[in-house]
Amino acid sequence: MKKRGLSLLLILVLVLSLGVGCSKPAETTTAAPSQEDTTAATEPAAPVKEELVIALSADITSLDPQGHNDTKSERVSFLLFNRLFKLNTDFEVVPDLAESWEQPSDTEWVIKIKEGVTFHDGTPMTSKDVKYSLERSQTMPKVQHVLSEVESIEIVDDYTVKITTKIAFAPFLYTLVHAGASIVPEAYVESGDEFKNPVGSGPYTFVEWASGDRVVLAKNENYYDADNMGQMAKIVFRVIPEGTSRTIALETGEVDIVDELQTIDLGKVEDNADLTLYQNPSTRVDFFGMNNEKAPYDNKLVRQALNYAIDKEAIMIVAIEGAGTEAKSVLAPSMLGFKASDYEYNPEKAKELLAQAGYPDGFTTTIWASGDERKRIAEIIQGNLMEIGVTAEIEMFEWGTYIDVLMKGEEETFVLGWTSNPDPDSTITPLYYSENIGGMNFSRINNEKIDNYIVDARKELDLQKRIGLYNEFHQYIMEEAPIVPLFIKNNIVGANAALKDVELSPQGLWNIEKIHY
Repeated sequence: MKKRGLSLLLILVLVLSLGVGCSKPAETTTAAPSQEDTTAATEPAAPVKEELVIALSADITSLDPQGHNDTKSERVSFLLFNRLFKLNTDFEVVPDLAESWEQPSDTEWVIKIKEGVTFHDGTPMTSKDVKYSLERSQTMPKVQHVLSEVESIEIVDDYTVKITTKIAFAPFLYTLVHAGASIVPEAYVESGDEFKNPVGSGPYTFVEWASGDRVVLAKNENYYDADNMGQMAKIVFRVIPEGTSRTIALETGEVDIVDELQTIDLGKVEDNADLTLYQNPSTRVDFFGMNNEKAPYDNKLVRQALNYAIDKEAIMIVAIEGAGTEAKSVLAPSMLGFKASDYEYNPEKAKELLAQAGYPDGFTTTIWASGDERKRIAEIIQGNLMEIGVTAEIEMFEWGTYIDVLMKGEEETFVLGWTSNPDPDSTITPLYYSENIGGMNFSRINNEKIDNYIVDARKELDLQKRIGLYNEFHQYIMEEAPIVPLFIKNNIVGANAALKDVELSPQGLWNIEKIHY
């Protein structure tokens, strides 16, 4: 029988505290007008709303598409900038700026870009901007992993580039859909404005960023792609950190969409005829990370112990109201080559492993986190660790600085999530490849065998062999246990019911430029 005494007590306390919400205002009624009144006075039609307001749980971190690697900043970047390719809602790679492409060999890609595309300042986009942008991406710390396998980029003519990779690189097109592969105008970047007033080629142009409050964008009336023009005159991203406040803002009409709706508010949105709930499975894995360079987490037995010590079921109940599935590996089950681990909640097994590792009386540690949801996760983990003799303190960070401090490697443990496109390489290379320590490899795992699996799988063009390599990778990395996978959370979005063309992909809110009233 699993011992869940402390965990369940924590759940009860937290759920009771979270359950105290705002009551819905009492409905008021007025007498219906008589037929005579209705005929005599026809009310004017309500004006069509031309501004779309989207509530975010945290501020963006950068307006430079190659200066961030988080989903909130990506929402803005995808409206301001284009890439050679993009993903549709089915997670298929489709052309964006690319007109056509061919692959003369396993390591060569010749891509022709569309003619007539202009940046927001009116200057034409050419292959020179493409070469400049992709080479710049390789030098930017937060996205340098994206094009790390690119050997060279050559200009063939004004609208054609030839990209040569170091190896036969199976997920190459998926790398080009990343925000870090956005095409920026060389002249603007070299002007020294440092993206205070970013210039891109996307369906929206930049108006304002009031840090901590809002980002404002305006429709690009000169957008090159008539089929994907922005539908609203203005898009405003409002920063509302507290989950209940975001839901209230949606109920009152202060905002039109809540991205990442708080799970405790699902019922409020479902029961409100003026609102619509959108929900689908995601590729996002939330996890408890450990700094593998620091004691005691440099000991594999300690890392394995914590994989048994943490009650994922309790975390899902408290943090996301059960709106997801338990994570069994470093990737979501929908990903290519997934293989589940055998870990389950077992505090006694965790204690045995700690004793074998030389920590029979436990140790002290600090858990880093950011945001309300991850604070709740950290609190459950704190209670779980207490059960096995480990004393943990929680330290909270603002989202804008959280990734930066994690990259420095000063953390002991942390709570984070990772959303990915469907190719496994886009997750495992940034998070677990040793060359990305100091970048997105937050657990700072440095393991030659893991590196070999990553490299061998990314250059394997035979699909079945690649799946086999990922099967082996999953088994090995969970034995090494650099992290504790927690859950795969559903994408949950609340929106005004009058909105049209609201779409979700496995990465959440999608094609924002197409949404309209």
